[in-house]
Amino acid sequence: MAIDLKDYTIELNKNIIRFVMLKEDEINKLKFEEGLKKLEELVTQLDDGNLSLEESISYYEIGIKLKNHCEELLKRAELKILKVSDKEKIETEELKAGDNE
Repeated sequence: MAIDLKDYTIELNKNIIRFVMLKEDEINKLKFEEGLKKLEELVTQLDDGNLSLEESISYYEIGIKLKNHCEELLKRAELKILKVSDKEKIETEELKAGDNE
């Protein structure tokens, strides 16, 4: 289910900050670093307190999606590392066992 939200432009200290709201399928295509950067930008805008209630809720919804996506990417990376570590451990144990024969 895609999140269909419009673009928001916010004037902050005479600087125009534009945060393009992301759809769920766009979030799922982000690399970890991209997702984290967008999440940080979103949190900064929420913390500034210059958003309407409706905008804040929309940002929060996108933030949850970004957080979940980044967590999933981290879990996948952790599993890859564990697989490599386990494979290395097994190979080391096999070499030690071969030396004892």
